[in-house]
Amino acid sequence: MDVKYFIVLFFVLSSTEQIYSKSIQNITSLDEDSITSRLEILETKLTVLENEREKQPVLFYAIIKQSEFSLNKHSTVVFETVIINEGGHYNNNDGIFVAPRDGIYMFSWTVSTVNSAYILTELVVEENVISSTGEREVDSGSYTSASMTAFCRMNKDDHAWIRTTGWSTDNFIHSKDTYARTSFLGFLVHPE
Repeated sequence: MDVKYFIVLFFVLSSTEQIYSKSIQNITSLDEDSITSRLEILETKLTVLENEREKQPVLFYAIIKQSEFSLNKHSTVVFETVIINEGGHYNNNDGIFVAPRDGIYMFSWTVSTVNSAYILTELVVEENVISSTGEREVDSGSYTSASMTAFCRMNKDDHAWIRTTGWSTDNFIHSKDTYARTSFLGFLVHPE
């Protein structure tokens, strides 16, 4: 009886192993197909999101709200109050804009000073001076401003900022609600 029982048990276990083995293979095969399908759907959705991001505007406008201070040679001017920053590419903590993609960008800035002080600034992209503006001969008791607009080609992740020139160590900024404001703006004109 023991031998018959052993043979029947062996046959049942062998048959069950084949069934389970086939079932697991089928499930694994289905899972791989399902995972592949889901991965393709996610890749498609990611491509759509990336294309939408490419269409988003890139622009910022920031000012120095209520302040008077002096800057040394080649000091970055930090425009701390952000009015608009579509895309979040201007950092109001360090005054630097980072290009999100290749293209032609336009920048414009205004610097203001008072009395017999002066302020000389330049737009810098990746350590290359693009343009400059400022006031050197201000009459005592007067408030004055200088502005500049410039276009330049930037590559993705290039940095742009306004800094004082190397002309002097005493660049004075005066920016108040009731007087001319010091400001900086930029935007992507033509993506490449």
